[in-house]
Amino acid sequence: MNNFDEHKWPAVVFFLTCGLFFFGCVWYLWAGALNPDYYWQASPGATAEFPDQTLEANGRVMIAKNHGARVDSARIVYRGSHSGSLFMDLYILQLDPHYGYPHRIDEKQARKGFRMGDYTFQVLAASDGKISLKRL
Repeated sequence: MNNFDEHKWPAVVFFLTCGLFFFGCVWYLWAGALNPDYYWQASPGATAEFPDQTLEANGRVMIAKNHGARVDSARIVYRGSHSGSLFMDLYILQLDPHYGYPHRIDEKQARKGFRMGDYTFQVLAASDGKISLKRL
C-alpha cells in the first residue's frame, strides 16, 4: 500500500475549500456589492405623485395604504390591516426622517382613541387599503 495516497485527500479538500472561498469573495466584490444609493432612498410613500397631507388639531384625514400624512414634526404612514390590527409607521422628522417606528394597534382600541408619539388619534374608518383618522 502506498501511504502517500491515503493522506492526500485532506490536502485536496483544504485547497478546494480555499479556492471556493477565494472565488466567492471575488464574485461578491465584482457582482454582489450593491450601490449605496439603494440604502438611502426616500421614505416609503413619499412621492411627488402623492404628497403628504397635513393633519391639524381636531382635523380629519384619509390615508391610503403605504402613504402618509404630516403631523407637526412627525409623519404617519399607514401600512394596512391584518387580523383586527392596524399597522402604522411613525417617522420623527427631527430625529431620523428615514426610519419609521412601527406601531401595531388593535382596531377596537383605535376606534376609541390611541397615542402615537406625542399625538392622540381616533380611527373613524379603516380597511386594508385606507384609513380615516381624526387628530384629538
